[in-house]
Amino acid sequence: MRAYIGAATTGGGGSSAAGITVADVDDGWVKPIGVGAQGVDNPMYVARSADGRVLFTVHEVAEGRVSAWAVDGDTLTPLGVPRPTGGSGPCHLSVHPSGRFVLTADYGSGSISVHRILADGALDDATHVVQHSGSGPNGTRQDGPHAHMIVTDPVRGHVLATDLGTDTVYRYDFDESTGRLALADEIRVAAGSGPRHLVLAGDHAYVVNELSSTISVIDLTAPAVVADVPTHPGTDRGGSQPSAIRLDPTGRFLYVANRGPDEVAALTVDGPDVSLVATVPCGGTHPRDLEVDPSGRYLYVANQFSDALVTFRLDPETGVPERRDPVLETPSPASILFA
Repeated sequence: MRAYIGAATTGGGGSSAAGITVADVDDGWVKPIGVGAQGVDNPMYVARSADGRVLFTVHEVAEGRVSAWAVDGDTLTPLGVPRPTGGSGPCHLSVHPSGRFVLTADYGSGSISVHRILADGALDDATHVVQHSGSGPNGTRQDGPHAHMIVTDPVRGHVLATDLGTDTVYRYDFDESTGRLALADEIRVAAGSGPRHLVLAGDHAYVVNELSSTISVIDLTAPAVVADVPTHPGTDRGGSQPSAIRLDPTGRFLYVANRGPDEVAALTVDGPDVSLVATVPCGGTHPRDLEVDPSGRYLYVANQFSDALVTFRLDPETGVPERRDPVLETPSPASILFA
């Protein structure tokens, strides 16, 4: 199984990457094959077409861009030219279920954008750019909008965008004929929480909040927050800043990467009921992303500042991760995508 590792080419807290690392994953072992998409500025997050023949990446830079790459074995070849997102610091993107559009969230500007996918897989100019507005109570982190993730609800068809700066999950209707978004409603989480990423399962969204180190459980039929669950034990969670959240293939366990304490939190989930089970060391520094493999047997953690991708075996009964060596040394890993 192939994996693509998005990374920071400007280094930041880790070493500077050359581009997107292509790796082979086999029964929990990760072997790097080479670097694709060289020359891309900060390809921090990647997504792929449903048929796996095209890879899309953000360029997390001041004048945000997105680009498309043809997948030919282990080689990535540019398709067309990078397209402006209309905002700054794009940090997340996803492919709309229609397969015809790429959706992007720009953290720096607090905006989201839509790009049409052309017949050859290349991207066209943006069909719509939506600027969020507002702020939150948490100092400079919430002095304005900061869109952090954008995905599509497969049940209701809404496009959901989390905004760390405004403590809001925005829901949009999407017109596939025009590629434009129309605001359906705004779901507020607790003030100062800082919603970052989410996963969807049936009628619920599980939103991990970076500034409060909690998961907000949202009933999407209400819509409203029905519970807030800590991702770090104890009452003092100020040093914990969660990044990514994932749901295992069985739908029984949630996993959250907590930066600060540098740990992985394992939680049980059953509809609206979520409980913290355990936290384990992440095996490095600043876990920016994590991913469960399709078999549900292994968890992979991208520790950006320590240049390490760490593998964990998952206990099928408890869901608790157990570290497995060796560690893959790779510069500034920021995201993981399985082909």
